[in-house]
Amino acid sequence: MNISRRDLLKAAILTGATVIIGDEFTLLTNAAQASSTGPEVPLPHITAGGLIRPPGALPEKGFLAKCIGCGVCMNVCHVMKYDAVATVGARRAVPLQAYNTPYIKDMRDFPCGLCMECPKHCPTGALQKTEKENVTMGMALIDFSLCFGWNGDVCLSCSKACPLGAKVFDFYNGEWGNQPYINEYCVGCGLCVKHCPLGGSAIKVVTENQYVRIKDSYVSSFKGLLSMPSEERYNIVYSQNMPMIMERGRLIEREYR
Repeated sequence: MNISRRDLLKAAILTGATVIIGDEFTLLTNAAQASSTGPEVPLPHITAGGLIRPPGALPEKGFLAKCIGCGVCMNVCHVMKYDAVATVGARRAVPLQAYNTPYIKDMRDFPCGLCMECPKHCPTGALQKTEKENVTMGMALIDFSLCFGWNGDVCLSCSKACPLGAKVFDFYNGEWGNQPYINEYCVGCGLCVKHCPLGGSAIKVVTENQYVRIKDSYVSSFKGLLSMPSEERYNIVYSQNMPMIMERGRLIEREYR
């Protein structure tokens, strides 16, 4: 979809956005320019790394080349009663060619249900038919400082919500809890994000490319926790983690708990 400079500037006036003009046009609202992290965001030092696309999406460059922004996938998602898919508007800070393309808007409340209907109806092939086990929407990461299972509680909510179940989750049972770990069979649907009972969730989904960038440090922190002496772990859990967990609270209305 081609958007002229005049149309872009008009959108900026209507939305109160800032326009950055370079090799690509980008619209940024005041809110988008501010930090998107906050006390309710798990792993605040790790960004999503881009837009999480619907299941079956081609790699980003090929996806943008084929997607025409028709909205069929969004309509199908609405009919299936998931309402996970939205289209990128002027208030998102994205390259111009991503404008009006579909993405998963809010995994905390509207994750992808992996019904796999949207690829069947995509008219251009931007979304390819695939088995849900082979979807590569992203990678879910647990914030170990916020997860109940890593801080002395018993919680299986994320694994119960996962449509791929035991294939995706490894458990490291010990004195601090059942300690779930999401392995690389994860497809990034976000159902675990929604059903985590912690206020704000203890799980974040990042793009595949972002996961490649942060994988080493994330895995290192995971292994460091497993090998940490009990006294040091105790001090971290009760002096740092528990106050944050208590501040966020537990959501009892989540389906899995």
